[in-house]
Amino acid sequence: MRIKPYLCTLILLHGITFTSFLRSAWGMSATEVGKVAKAVTVMITTDESNGSGVLITKDGDTYTVLTAAHVVKDRPKSLEIITPNGQKYAITGTTITPDADLATVKFTSKTSLQVAKLGDANKSSEGATVYVSGFPSVTQVITKTIYNFTEGKVTANAARPLSYGYSLVYSNNTLPGMSGGPVFNADGELIAIHGRGDFQESSKPSEINENVRIKTGFNLGITISTVLKLSNGLGLKFSEVALGSSPVVAAPKSDDFFLQGVDRFRRGKWAEAIAMMDRAIQLNPKYLRAYTARGAANYMLNQIGKGLADMESVIAIAPNYATGYAGKCFLLNELHQWQQALGFCDRAIKLDPKLSIAYNVRGLVNANLQDSDSAQTDLEQAIDLDPNSYYAYYNLGLLYALRRNLPKAFSFVEKALQINPQSAGSRVLLGQLLIATQNYQQALTILNEAIAINPNISYAYEARAAAYLGLGNTNLAQRDRQTAQSTAISSPQGFIEDLSFLNQ
Repeated sequence: MRIKPYLCTLILLHGITFTSFLRSAWGMSATEVGKVAKAVTVMITTDESNGSGVLITKDGDTYTVLTAAHVVKDRPKSLEIITPNGQKYAITGTTITPDADLATVKFTSKTSLQVAKLGDANKSSEGATVYVSGFPSVTQVITKTIYNFTEGKVTANAARPLSYGYSLVYSNNTLPGMSGGPVFNADGELIAIHGRGDFQESSKPSEINENVRIKTGFNLGITISTVLKLSNGLGLKFSEVALGSSPVVAAPKSDDFFLQGVDRFRRGKWAEAIAMMDRAIQLNPKYLRAYTARGAANYMLNQIGKGLADMESVIAIAPNYATGYAGKCFLLNELHQWQQALGFCDRAIKLDPKLSIAYNVRGLVNANLQDSDSAQTDLEQAIDLDPNSYYAYYNLGLLYALRRNLPKAFSFVEKALQINPQSAGSRVLLGQLLIATQNYQQALTILNEAIAINPNISYAYEARAAAYLGLGNTNLAQRDRQTAQSTAISSPQGFIEDLSFLNQ
């Protein structure tokens, strides 16, 4: 419904303004939610790192902050809270529940502080606007910790939490340090605690550069309904109004199976991912992301015909959904039907000129058509539209490797790994470049890491075989060549590591 300008005139009726009614009916503006968020978001810090949290209850001078367990677990006792007014407070108590990635910390303050208003995440279905706030960690790029507030959309909302209590998925771009921060709905109500993103801080320092790490794609949150269920174990006391009635065990929704499928895909269990997407589609026959994800999983199992059928289903259901055409372009590219693929990528870009993944895929197609300049232009455009697109940096690295410009190739693959340190495909390409420069031992280390992350990439074993040969170990080289023949993925262009492109 479009509000006509003349209706925005202030009208007084029994002490209630019409503008107040509009705010209730259509939600708060992003600026208004931002003010609410800033007033209740805190930083949890030590000398070494920081995380985020939200002021959730007050009892006299004692305040309780809700955060993610991994923010405070195994941290020094010198944890401090920095409140929105810039004051620092020592933490007087920490409670961690074993049932979810949740924790509470307490501190005392004579200063009156706001606490968050609780909301119902069940009312935030796919496409609903959500906001995440928090304090990104200091890096070489972010030289000072500053408050960050980002807008995004709900992409899935499961009725039953997955591991660690996660059930809400949203597209907001977040950064390390924002873990434990609040997730708000369009009414400025706290509906979840932000936990983990697709790209996580590595447990051990990367050899590349851990100073620029972006979490993108499927960001995961733990809803307030889960917090309420675990409130006793977290030492939280809410009013009866906040607690509401006893939770009802809901039947699984299509989003439940979709999220389980995404999790299986991430772990390389593609057949299981397909089974989960099948169930999601049974419950929602028009679930575009489920068809697209199933198509990607089918591709990973070299079932390109089935993958194409999935993309054709997407296009039939939503003829204006650009991602469906980009997906079909990708699969036709793998079948070497490059001219036909180019037409579908062009169609995707015409429908959505800002769809980064479409330019990325068209860059691959143009590279296969021996149009290197157009490929470079497309891949650079993909990065302009989505600076966190590590796929595009990876493909630029591949393009420059084919041009025999190894310094440029190194720089692009290193950038891909800065964005996603857990990218096995990028590590393989780095290993191949190291082999090309006869750095066999370093290549072997990088390739071992790639295979540890994902043991299903055949060209990783082929590259490691070359590294072993360079080191004079023919027996291990032969073993890896044999292993390469039995693994699932062979195309260095087509490897799909995650489903973050579904959130573009």
